[in-house]
Amino acid sequence: MYNFSLENQNGDSVSLTGNNAYSIREIDGLYPSSATISTSETALYDGAKFNSSRVNARQMEIALVINRDVEKNRIALYKVIKPKHYIKVNYKNDQRDVYIEGYVSDMNVNFFSQKQEVTISILCPEPYFKEATEIINAIGAIIPNFTFPFAIEKESKIPFSYVDDMREMNVHNAGDVESGLTIEIRANGYVKNPTVFNRETREFFGLVTTLQSGDVVYITTSRGKKAVKLFRSGDYINLFNSIKEGSTWLQLATGDNIFTYEADDETTTYMDVRFGYRYLYEGV
Repeated sequence: MYNFSLENQNGDSVSLTGNNAYSIREIDGLYPSSATISTSETALYDGAKFNSSRVNARQMEIALVINRDVEKNRIALYKVIKPKHYIKVNYKNDQRDVYIEGYVSDMNVNFFSQKQEVTISILCPEPYFKEATEIINAIGAIIPNFTFPFAIEKESKIPFSYVDDMREMNVHNAGDVESGLTIEIRANGYVKNPTVFNRETREFFGLVTTLQSGDVVYITTSRGKKAVKLFRSGDYINLFNSIKEGSTWLQLATGDNIFTYEADDETTTYMDVRFGYRYLYEGV
């Protein structure tokens, strides 16, 4: 069994499963997208030389019929599914709860069939399905230490929480492909030139700047959405010009990724670093 729904940019949605108004006949495009492979031929050699490859944008086509109250339920589709506009496709089965974003390229209605048929075509520029729930991991996080039931002796003290200063974290990517992430750096005091490292690849992303207590830096490394912003006193400040030379837009390889961090002048203690990401899947 599966659940399938569509949602537009205004939050209006329509469920196409578990809904007596509609019956899905076919969904094309739930499998991995096709790839384009570039090769070049060389004289006197058999075959060709591989140059590069890339995964193409995903094409989805949904075929359904309207079962009853045809005019009412057809217009309900029009309110959500609008050609040229954004659409979010939500899909859930026993193994995966995912979504993919795209744009409606076509919507055809066969008005004169025995049961009114609708075909919806969607182009998804980013070809991968994303995990519905964002995963958050933190280094230097405050760990809760107070549980029920409890007993406190008269002269004893029990800490409610403590700070984990391990400075290193394994971020596991259980998806099918490499993905970007959002790195959040929170300053609990003066922090000079913060840098985050991938211990395995030795790549890093650093900033040449000084953070004040209460500052939050958001580093987004997803392809097509790369950005570095500082949130300070209610305003966002672009830090793109403060990126340290040699920095890499860190990615999550499939499997384990070991991250650590540092800052100049022994100010590392005042950093709290979090990683937010979603698994990416080639198909469902």
